[in-house]
Amino acid sequence: MNLVLVLRAAEDAARTAGKLRALGYAAVLSPVLEFAATHAIIPCDDYDGVIVTSAKGVEFAGDARQLRAAPLHAVGEKTAEAARARGFQPDIVAGNAEAMLPRLLERYQRPAVFLYLAGRDRQPVLEAGLRGAGHDVHTVEVYDARAAQSLTAEALAAIAARRLIAALHYSRRSAEIFLRLAQAAGVAEALRDMTHVALSEHVAAPLRKLGLETRVAAKPDEEHLLALLSTQLRRKTP
Repeated sequence: MNLVLVLRAAEDAARTAGKLRALGYAAVLSPVLEFAATHAIIPCDDYDGVIVTSAKGVEFAGDARQLRAAPLHAVGEKTAEAARARGFQPDIVAGNAEAMLPRLLERYQRPAVFLYLAGRDRQPVLEAGLRGAGHDVHTVEVYDARAAQSLTAEALAAIAARRLIAALHYSRRSAEIFLRLAQAAGVAEALRDMTHVALSEHVAAPLRKLGLETRVAAKPDEEHLLALLSTQLRRKTP
């Protein structure tokens, strides 16, 4: 059976492994990030809009019922689903921050006050873009993503034996951590023997910089990522 490396946090990786089994593939799990709540206080205020760019931003926001009066804008359908599960009705849903920014600027043409439920490690696209247009962004870092110290023994063995046909990459930071851990373990050269499937061009950049065979999903969501994986594996399988 084809082995696919999944580098997501443990809970997310388990869900992805189930989807891979349904497609006829076996997952090798090696989380390179561990998510944890920061327990940051979310100020009660009259916000014109709430922005969430990851499902973790909703999950680690605690009891956010007081925020439901303001429209919530989500990056990614998974983020929107997490918001709906907690009683929100997402307004704008965009595939990535670059797609979200112009839609927010079109909707809020007068200066507005936004609450951004964010992680400590993030891209500044929305904050910089909104502030540059005269809006006020209150960023609350509700979760942190901590890097793993090593790849799992199972993953290292599979990489070293060149038994993995592909690896799934969901974020640029996790891809960078993976490459660093593989280098430290002495298995970096074996990464050339697998196809790397990335959620976006931004995620793919550090992989391509090393000359690794990398494919990018048509849209930045898991559905399209797994569809691309299936296409690539079918081409490689006699």
